[in-house]
Amino acid sequence: MNIAAFIGSSMLFALFAIVVLFVLINMSSRLALIILIVVPLIFILMIPDISIAFLSVEQMSLANGLVPVNNFHILLMLWSTLIGVILYTEFLTWYLGKGMKMKKNPDGSNKTSISAGLDKIVYDAIGKAKRILNRQK
Repeated sequence: MNIAAFIGSSMLFALFAIVVLFVLINMSSRLALIILIVVPLIFILMIPDISIAFLSVEQMSLANGLVPVNNFHILLMLWSTLIGVILYTEFLTWYLGKGMKMKKNPDGSNKTSISAGLDKIVYDAIGKAKRILNRQK
């Protein structure tokens, strides 16, 4: 294993992940997803020989040399991790933005939506279970 190739690859992958996470936090999750997919494709289309040589560098081998781990495998792992983070933040943003929607009745009183009612039922059930478990101790 060449230590210079390992350090260089690690730095490139770390820089790529930092850029994607920076864009995710400060700009947009959709833009981060586009960067995540488009940047490697641009490199492969613009400089295919260097890109393929970089992705085929073997970083380590497992099971006494039977399973090689190349930069391509590390890139796939990084992609899946970052796509998971992006999708999770999208879902969390949607869920928190949804909130408890309050609707006004014609008589002026507040009426909670069905999801707020279900949230209260779940909250009450969890509280009841906690009280039951605390009594058993």
